[in-house]
Amino acid sequence: HRDSEPVTAKVLQKRELLSLVARRTGLPNTEIKTVVEATLAELGDAIGAGMTLALPPLGRARISRSDDGTGGEVITLRLRRRLS
Repeated sequence: HRDSEPVTAKVLQKRELLSLVARRTGLPNTEIKTVVEATLAELGDAIGAGMTLALPPLGRARISRSDDGTGGEVITLRLRRRLS
């Protein structure tokens, strides 16, 4: 989807993600929370290590790093998804 005008993205908070996963799986929130938090931690570690993520159906994400000029780091994630 490419438009000339940028679209403001909606924000998906962790609490909502937990609820969506619980609804999709039918599992209780307490079980979902442990798995989702572990998954997010592993994804964060992989992104921090600069790994390319190949995670269908999410897609393939390439990571690039740059210095932000203030001693911080900017991590850019490019996500490529297949159109359904």
